Amino acid sequence: MDSKTIQELVKTTTEEIFKSMVFMDVKGGFHDGPPDIAERHLTAMVGFAGVYIGLAAINCTHAFAQKVGASMLQMKTDELSAEDVRDALGEIANMIAGRFKSQLALKLDLVGQVFEQSVPSVIEGMDYETHAVTDAPSHCIRFEDSDGIVFYVELALKEV
Repeated sequence: MDSKTIQELVKTTTEEIFKSMVFMDVKGGFHDGPPDIAERHLTAMVGFAGVYIGLAAINCTHAFAQKVGASMLQMKTDELSAEDVRDALGEIANMIAGRFKSQLALKLDLVGQVFEQSVPSVIEGMDYETHAVTDAPSHCIRFEDSDGIVFYVELALKEV
């Protein structure tokens, strides 16, 4: 599958998940290079295995992760625990990966073939990078919410 199709799938999948599950309108566009977040941030990742292998990840500031968690859980940001924030972001990564996986299966006529995903993992900190363990091509989409807050969704995907 070509890069443009994968990027468009990631973009539409992420926009749909945020609209339906986080109650936020977000808009995405291709970003050349790794996520660019200078402050403390979180990365929630989900791995793929089967006919395709790879990794899907969402990268955002701690403040945006709190905003996502508060919207999903219908709570105020100051009512959220650190675990609530990590769980919410992990669940968003899981939903994006799951929706992407099913859309990819439909597009490539892979329905019913083994294509699994891992449980989400979330890391938090300052100056860190994530790398998929495969030599899969990586795609990074930059998103903004209606307040102009930026976050990134990355996808590394390779057919086996």
